[in-house]
Amino acid sequence: MEIRAQMELFNTCFCKVNELYREWAKRNGMSYNTMMTLYALGESRGATQKQIADDWLIPKQTVNTVVKDLEKRGLVRFEPLPGGRQKAVCLTEAGRAFADACLKTLYESEERAMRSLGGELSEAFLRGNLAYTEAFEKEVRSRG
Repeated sequence: MEIRAQMELFNTCFCKVNELYREWAKRNGMSYNTMMTLYALGESRGATQKQIADDWLIPKQTVNTVVKDLEKRGLVRFEPLPGGRQKAVCLTEAGRAFADACLKTLYESEERAMRSLGGELSEAFLRGNLAYTEAFEKEVRSRG
């Protein structure tokens, strides 16, 4: 398969996976950005809004809107970070229970899908994606 055909297939798959996450979020009564913010917070013990925006590629203003809504619902709190004015967004006990409950089926679907590849293919898939991402980032950042 030629490189252009490989890239078209890769990008089609990438877009489909993102759409499947959007579909899952909608089916579970939340926006994609709320789901991804909960996902980010569920994987951490606290992150700044900037870290969430940067790591998960969600606009900072969108993260702020989502976090404020979660705070109003008692699902997150802010904890000051040492040496600065930044605050970490942390799930409250209720927030952790909510995130665990609502993301449980998503985690299970991800895990079943990855297990269905088998150990060798899932490892190769991850290594390949990481290597491609690093190489493409280098190209984009150095050549535009």
